[in-house]
Amino acid sequence: MNGRTPLYLTLLGVALLVAGLVIFQPYSVVSPWSVYTKPAQRFLQAAVRRDSLALTRQSASTAPVVWALTAARTHPDSLAVWARNARASSGGRWGDTADVLLSTSTEVCDEHPIWIRFVGSGDNARVLRASSACFEPR
Repeated sequence: MNGRTPLYLTLLGVALLVAGLVIFQPYSVVSPWSVYTKPAQRFLQAAVRRDSLALTRQSASTAPVVWALTAARTHPDSLAVWARNARASSGGRWGDTADVLLSTSTEVCDEHPIWIRFVGSGDNARVLRASSACFEPR
């Protein structure tokens, strides 16, 4: 038996451990708010396009449509960044209603996140209210 066998077994063991961690990712946690990321992005993208019909379909009242169109008119560049990069990061839930805090990894309005109140979840989520100090009229 040569002296390299323990080294090879150690390297094989480390490789198997790393492969197991990559495959099973034991510490990865999916945010319960991630189901609201796509509906939020669709809503903001419709706002950037100023597509009032799409905004109306995605909303449960007229207030978020008015907010979205005003934000798109007064802050088009900032809203476009949020429409591409917004992620649902936290919030609160009451029955079928959820207040969701959107955040972005960019520096555009990072001190004034967007809050969206949804009714329903996933693809069935509709916007009941949207607000952000960053996108208020000047």
